[in-house]
Amino acid sequence: MPQSVDLDVKASMQPARQNPGAACEECRRRKVRCDRQQPSCGLCMSSGVQCQVTTPRPPRGPKRGYLKALQARIATLEGTLLQQQQQQQQQQQQHHHLHHQQPQPNGNSDTISISPENTTIDGLTFDDHSPLTWDFPITTDDGTVLHDLCQVTPPGTTSCESSLDGGSVHASTSPIQAFETPTDGAGFSDAVLGRKMSELSDGMDGINISNLMQAELNQLYFDRVHSFAPVLHQRRYLSWTRSIAKTEAQLCLRYAMWTLAASVSAHYQNIGDSLYRYTRRALESLDSKCIGIAMAETEQVQAWLLLAIHEFMCVDFSRGWVSAGRAFRLIQLNWLQYSDGPDTNLGQTDWIDAEQKRRTFWLAYCLDRFVSVRNNSPMTFSERNTIRLPAPELDFQNEQPTLTGFLPEALSARDAVITSTFTESIVVATVIGRALSHRQQSVMDNIYLNESRGFWDRHEWIDSILIQRMDAFSLNYPIAVQEADPMLLFISMMWRTTVLYMYQLVKAVIHPTDEKRSVLADYTRQSTIAAKEIVNLTNKLSQLNSFKVHPLTPIPLSLCAEFLVSYRELGDTYSKQLQDITEAMHGLISFSNLGPGLGAYAR
Repeated sequence: MPQSVDLDVKASMQPARQNPGAACEECRRRKVRCDRQQPSCGLCMSSGVQCQVTTPRPPRGPKRGYLKALQARIATLEGTLLQQQQQQQQQQQQHHHLHHQQPQPNGNSDTISISPENTTIDGLTFDDHSPLTWDFPITTDDGTVLHDLCQVTPPGTTSCESSLDGGSVHASTSPIQAFETPTDGAGFSDAVLGRKMSELSDGMDGINISNLMQAELNQLYFDRVHSFAPVLHQRRYLSWTRSIAKTEAQLCLRYAMWTLAASVSAHYQNIGDSLYRYTRRALESLDSKCIGIAMAETEQVQAWLLLAIHEFMCVDFSRGWVSAGRAFRLIQLNWLQYSDGPDTNLGQTDWIDAEQKRRTFWLAYCLDRFVSVRNNSPMTFSERNTIRLPAPELDFQNEQPTLTGFLPEALSARDAVITSTFTESIVVATVIGRALSHRQQSVMDNIYLNESRGFWDRHEWIDSILIQRMDAFSLNYPIAVQEADPMLLFISMMWRTTVLYMYQLVKAVIHPTDEKRSVLADYTRQSTIAAKEIVNLTNKLSQLNSFKVHPLTPIPLSLCAEFLVSYRELGDTYSKQLQDITEAMHGLISFSNLGPGLGAYAR
């Protein structure tokens, strides 16, 4: 009898069953058990925080059918390798009879390398014909594990053309290459880089890029590069990089990202040149295959833009400008892909894909105008387009469809509405682009002896927009905020550079006896203040991480330096400001070659 009483007491002391539902975010963050009480759990109520529960959770594990598809690919590969091995043995026997059993040269190592001067299959060297063991576990749907699926024998000496697309021989970054396997659009090089084969590394120029290095390069890109080139959706990128079916354009984009990420990292700068050469050859090979094809993938355009930025920073200004031009022409060839209609339906299209295309265009648009202003070249893209402005970064990354306005609406807005830094960059690029067109038109007026009244009408129109947008920018982003953000710091410099640019236009057209001399005096005062503010912002660069400085920062610095050179004889103040600008440009040389490259375009 006492025993039954004890059992009843124990049963009554058992904790109550947990309430159904998901744990709240605060309990997940603290890694404690949530009692799932509604509307607020016990922990959140005692802590005084808002209890939030996120019900939709992404599915775990591989996609349905992934393992079966992988097994089918492996079975196909086994059969192909066995057939290749038999053919190779027959060729070796024939070769043996032809040469009367002459000894063949043999190496001492089992290495596969890619020559720095070539990325085709001809550049692959196999120093030994000993088999390469491919041994890794793959768990099937029923829980069994497959081991020792095949013995891979290096291919013979016959060479063939390289291709990164499906159904052909691949010069990929995988250490196991040159196998011709029937595929359904995805090359074998992509399959071996799948989730279950993650221990294999990429090799190029004798350098292996392990999985850990790949992950770190991806993170470096989104930490240090994405802020000034926000064209990629991070989760979607990471999703297709794990896929076994990647297009050649996606592979080029991935290597372009790694190239740029390596250039802004002291740890990976030693492999930057190899990544760059590999990426450029891959893009050039892809371009050669696009002849006669009416449509180019967005990843191909993005890869060229990122490569152009890297070349501006680390290679040569001229080469970077040519690479940027390739991206510009690809956008123009596929213009309808990037254009938006007036009645865009967010639910009918893949909003993330459409947003990435918009951002790709606007990055090319900004690059076109910022560089054109520096070398006074005609611009490629017009501001009169039907492409909507990019959505806020948080909405973009969180996959929240947002209907944004067009560029004229942002330029004519009277109220100081806070926009993203990317949109602010587009606005300042548009205004300084108008100043560039204004200068080019004034040159044409002088050649054809047109009246100057049109000049002053245009000048006052641009100047009013410049003052309005500068005031809105300063109101939305106080100077302390600008100095802490490299992107805002660059935009702030470009606004003040536009003031200097407008001053140079006025100075070029006003004669000393002209009635507009008072206008010139007013612009001289404004430009002097703007130059001083640029110098103050420049001094803040030393307080930032050098690897996060905007890669086009030498453009406003060089324009400011030219302005200060013209005033150097007026006093020590201008000489000191010029010295600060010069020291800042010299300090950026170790991170960007754009400054010296711009020297060829003295104004």
